[in-house]
Amino acid sequence: MIVPLFSSKNPRLGVDISSTAVKVLLLEKHRNGYRPVGFAIEPISPGAVQDKTITDTDVVAGALSRALSRSRAKTKHIVMAVPTSASVSRVLNISNPGNEFELEEQVRMESDQYIPFPIDEVSLDFEPLHPEAGSKQKKKQSNEDSSIQVIMAATRTTNVEARVAVAEAAGLSVDVMDVESFAIQNAFTEIIAPTLTAEDRAQPVALLDVGANTTTINVFSGDDIIYSKEHPFGGKQLTNEISMYYGLSPEEAEEKKRNDTLPDDYHRKVLQPFIDNMAMQVERFIQYFYSETNRGTIGLILLGGGTANTPGVIERINNETGIQTRSANPFVAIGQGSRISAELLANHGSSMLVACGLALRSFDQ
Repeated sequence: MIVPLFSSKNPRLGVDISSTAVKVLLLEKHRNGYRPVGFAIEPISPGAVQDKTITDTDVVAGALSRALSRSRAKTKHIVMAVPTSASVSRVLNISNPGNEFELEEQVRMESDQYIPFPIDEVSLDFEPLHPEAGSKQKKKQSNEDSSIQVIMAATRTTNVEARVAVAEAAGLSVDVMDVESFAIQNAFTEIIAPTLTAEDRAQPVALLDVGANTTTINVFSGDDIIYSKEHPFGGKQLTNEISMYYGLSPEEAEEKKRNDTLPDDYHRKVLQPFIDNMAMQVERFIQYFYSETNRGTIGLILLGGGTANTPGVIERINNETGIQTRSANPFVAIGQGSRISAELLANHGSSMLVACGLALRSFDQ
């Protein structure tokens, strides 16, 4: 099955599959912005997704079906994403692109040097960075050399097929297969960035998405990602520490953490040391950016992921880094739909960055 990596024209459900949950989101245009009209997070049994690889199609498909039912979204058409760590993306300069067929051949040949696996095992797509440039090129009658820039994205076909298999097992159709970093960029530029002041954006902005096992840092200058890196640190570490300290199974630890039924000494003995460690990890991630690039000083940290709602974590990161830190909750900007509680969006919105970016693909021009 061929699934385009980029374009979509009609409203679609954004589906984000992580190692711990399936998250679904449906947006609709509302006046000059968007609002959520379908929202659900459904836990996945441990082991069904390992290192962002789907290992149990039936379990993940079952979670997706339950999430779809809870969201009350009526569409059967969805947008999914492959992990950034399992994909390759590059901006390519294509000289004399010719017609569409010739352009595609040139992109494939140019991409081959960047893709670390056989080209016949790859799903690849591309899009001109300035679509109008391609139209002008077709109309150009002179023999003058010209070039265009395209953004190329590629991943192993097995990564696409695994996600399509989950969707089909849940009775859904995948219209677009995106890349997680593109989805986060979409959520930032379309929803979060317009809420920032000119002063906020005068310096690079670091957007951190803290998952269960990994944290991805994307640094923005304007609307462009100038640095992206994935680090092995996530919220699951807190669950593991609860499990070890109190002698609980990981499942019991997660349930008690979620229901806030841990012993009275939890905040002092387990949670605060975790928050301190998380703040130091964020400071380390920022220092990696400084040592690996020369793109300015970060002026704002936006913290996404479920762990962003941990009481005291934003203040602790602010103090550790000396950089203003805020929650990256897209629903603060776009509000709520009539069927979705404000409490739900406040508690879980920061973990929906990828799903939000995917849902926004419905409105691409």
